[in-house]
Formats: sequence, C-alpha cells, structure tokens
Amino acid sequence: MNNAKQTIWHKAYERALETITSLRNHCDFKYERDSKNATKVRVLNAVRPTVRNYVPGTAITRDAISSTSVDIDIDQFRYFNIGFDDILKAQTVPGAMEASAKEGSLALSEEGDKYVASIVKAGVDATTPTIASTTAKAATKSNALEIVEDGFEILYGNNCKVSDNYWLEICPKFHKVFRPNILELLTNNVEMAKKGIVGMYGNAKVTIENLLPKGQTTTANDTTYNILRTEHAVAFIEQINKVEAYRPHDSFEDALKGLYAFGAKVVRPEEIVVLKTL
Repeated sequence: MNNAKQTIWHKAYERALETITSLRNHCDFKYERDSKNATKVRVLNAVRPTVRNYVPGTAITRDAISSTSVDIDIDQFRYFNIGFDDILKAQTVPGAMEASAKEGSLALSEEGDKYVASIVKAGVDATTPTIASTTAKAATKSNALEIVEDGFEILYGNNCKVSDNYWLEICPKFHKVFRPNILELLTNNVEMAKKGIVGMYGNAKVTIENLLPKGQTTTANDTTYNILRTEHAVAFIEQINKVEAYRPHDSFEDALKGLYAFGAKVVRPEEIVVLKTL
C-alpha cells in the first residue's frame, strides 16, 4: 500500500530566514539627495584656520580659505533576473513570483551590508590603516566590557563627543558574553526591536550582526571585526533600488528582475574603530 500514500503540498511558500544584518542602515544617508544624475558625490570639509599670537602694533598674517574633499563613488551594481514558465505557473502552487520578489529584494539589500563590511575591513587591513582597531582578544564575560571601553577610549581620544550617537555592532559570540553589560535591554520595545537593536550601552545602540568582516589570526580561529562607530562615520548612497516584473519576448513566461546601484565611503575614519575578537 506504499504506492497509495499521498504527498500533500502546503499551499504557501516558506521564506528563508533573513540574515541578521543592519550595517548599511547605520550609515549616514544625507548625501543621497545629491546623487541624482551623478557617478560620484564630492564631500567638502572645511579646514580649521591657523591661530597665531598677536603682537599689538604689528601686521597680521592672513591665510586663504581652504578645504579638503572626499569622493563617494556610486560604482557598485548588483542585479538578479529570474523567469517562471507559464506551464509551471499553471501547474504549481500560486505565490512563487511574490515570494521570489521578496527574496530578491532582501538579497540585493544584503549586498549593501556586505559592501559596508568590506570597506571597513579594507581600512583596517591596509598597509597604512585608515581605521583604528584593537588587539584581537578571546572575548569573555570578564573582559567584554574592557574590549568595548578600549574602543570608546580611542574614539574619545579622536575628539568624538560623549553626546554623539553611537552604534555598537557585534557578532553573536561577542554578544553572548557582553550581554550582561547592556544597561538597558530593549527586547520589549517593539520599535527598537524592528530595527534590530537589542539594547543600549551608554550612548551606543547595540545590534547583533552576522555579516561583520572577518580576518585570519595566527591561531585556528577567525577574528571578527566588531564595529563601534558614530552615525556619521560611513556615508551610504542608494541610487537605484527597484524590482520589476516583465514579459520576455523569446519565451512563454513571466520574469522578475531587480537592480541595485549604490556606493559607500568611510568619510570620518576618526569616528569608527574595530574591536577584534576571537
């Protein structure tokens, strides 16, 4: 009677678990409004004038106004393109295109998070690092607080203000030992939870991240690059972010394609530090 046993298909599509990541969301998006019809956005920074001693009755020195600049290139392009044959559509459970559209949007969004992680890693691993980092340590309950405070020490030494808004982005392994130090747990705060914020430490919003950069150590363990930064440290620009359905002319199917054009830059390297943990 085994041949008579039925297989009943559930009439819905179960979606894959979303990656726990929000790195791009913690960036500064204020330059995005200037990106229309542009391949890059140039950010100008005023230079502090020289202060000199004044001697009464003598001529004073006059400096020309000067500034520095940094370019945010919009040079990252990602896409997906999938088709759903008419015969398959007629003979399968409805909802495939809708589920694929959602999964495609999430996949494109994660590319932004991965890119933020990559430019932070590049800044730390450069021959002449542009982003400060702490010495890699095996994180424990006894030293977790010290690891984070070492990061704040670096940022405060760079003149980041105590009143600034900070993000503390940590991996699940580090969160496990750091969690007892989180002063305000926000698991019951619905709006905070929607943003992935698990609590506050001082003036830093704490989030768990699964797309943080990794780096090899001399041991068998990977080093995770946990990130402590202000909300202005990294600039992010989304120029195109769309998913659209279309009908290909060379087949009998519905198709779905998505395009994501974006760019990111560490514009304030003095406002970000990497906390290396094993």
